[in-house]
Amino acid sequence: MSQTFFQITNTVALLAWIGLLVFPGRRLVSHLLCATVIPGLLAACYAAVIGWKLASDGPPPGDLMTIDGLRAVFADDWVFAAAWAHYLVFDMVVGAWIARDAVRLGIPWPLRTIALLLTFLAGPVGFLIHLVTRFLLRRAVATDGDAVTR
Repeated sequence: MSQTFFQITNTVALLAWIGLLVFPGRRLVSHLLCATVIPGLLAACYAAVIGWKLASDGPPPGDLMTIDGLRAVFADDWVFAAAWAHYLVFDMVVGAWIARDAVRLGIPWPLRTIALLLTFLAGPVGFLIHLVTRFLLRRAVATDGDAVTR
């Protein structure tokens, strides 16, 4: 059953990510679907599983401040699947912000798409790529503006 939960949450997230990649400038996609609706749904699933596991199994065993303690908690397939949903939620919220920000700043499609794909596949790397692109673009615009005013 935990495998089914895992597959459903992944499929829902993947479909939303496809929408975000194809239509990053559409408010329905980047402001509502991928910033609120789907992350909210996945967060509710996460909360339900974590609440159920806490109610049925009690507090997690071991010290959660150690790698061994975390490994013991994540050995439970339901907890692992819920933790994955946690990643899906935050990566999607960050991806929706990247999409809105990139469209607003006029970041070219290939750079925007690379940042979004990497956010989907390796969250922090995609976020970092967007931040670097954003910084370099703003710097280039400022430099071009200085040349015009001189």
